[in-house]
Amino acid sequence: MAGALCPYRILEFGGHVAGAALGMLLADQGAEVVKIEPAEGDPLRGHPAFSVWNRGKKSVVLDLEQERDASVLNTIIRSSDVLIESFLSSDDRVWLDYRAARYLNHDIIYASLPGFDTDHPENGRAGLETIIGASTGIYADRSPDGTTGPSFISLPYASIFGAMVAAPAITAALFHRARTGEGQQITVPLYNAMFTAMGASLVSRPDVPSTPAALSPVIGRFYQCRDDRWVNINAGYERAIRPMLQALEHPEWFDPITAPRLRDDADERRVWEENFSFVWRDRTALEWERIMEQAGVPCTMCRTIEEWMDTAHAQESGAVVQLNDPAFGPMRQVGIQVRLSETAGEISGPAPNLGQHTEAVMADLPSS
Repeated sequence: MAGALCPYRILEFGGHVAGAALGMLLADQGAEVVKIEPAEGDPLRGHPAFSVWNRGKKSVVLDLEQERDASVLNTIIRSSDVLIESFLSSDDRVWLDYRAARYLNHDIIYASLPGFDTDHPENGRAGLETIIGASTGIYADRSPDGTTGPSFISLPYASIFGAMVAAPAITAALFHRARTGEGQQITVPLYNAMFTAMGASLVSRPDVPSTPAALSPVIGRFYQCRDDRWVNINAGYERAIRPMLQALEHPEWFDPITAPRLRDDADERRVWEENFSFVWRDRTALEWERIMEQAGVPCTMCRTIEEWMDTAHAQESGAVVQLNDPAFGPMRQVGIQVRLSETAGEISGPAPNLGQHTEAVMADLPSS
């Protein structure tokens, strides 16, 4: 069964994660994604992540300083529906901006994923993942007393959220073009996409006072258990604190741990933090997970990535799949998480070898 985006042709430029991930999402839903690469290949080639974010695509190698290859690119643009560019800096996209692409293909949809918007003071800087992460609070110190310092997170939050924001924007633009015949430019700055990622954490309501039990400073998010494994618990509010304390067999702790003075008394906080750390050592992490589940308290054992991918649900639901990659052999990858009942997408193949489809794509181009 053809995917919902078949037979749209997507042209992808740039070696940034955001553009590659966006192209993957569209390819998984049936689009023909043609990745334009220089002779040396995408900068991510050789990394396992490349095999995930570029699966199901076609690789075309062009030397755009050569007149013949530049002419080939112009012809490909004329036959494409969408152009994705994720160049790291504004200087890189000067040679192929929306105006130039629209001159070649009036109804093209041009999706740009820069690090910063054109009116942002940091617009001239490269939109690296770490730059965006540091600029948007991802690495911020989250310790209660603010003394731990920033904490690096290796997940490419900005790029993935940028891709997730851009994908529905592209489908909306395709729908608009089907009705009106008009193409358009889509701009999703990764810096701006992070506002979507932050969600409710950006909402401030000073007119709504917090309850005395809200976010007790002695209820941590993580506790080490008898087997040295950790659990994460979300029990910062009264509706969760009371059943949690019942399950811990210490219901009498409610009043002292929710007392407002505890926020300002560091010595007393440390005493209660030690009390909590001690009681969680009574059982294993998995035992606590089951006990808290029965009590209706959000709590789970902190699993490794391998444990997560090995769960029966991950395998049976297709959340994790196995592909035979030409560079790495059999490898597990994220599956297609979107479920369309009538136009189910599919992973059409592994990431392509460098230039694997150059001749085939050129052969299919209309003669000039």
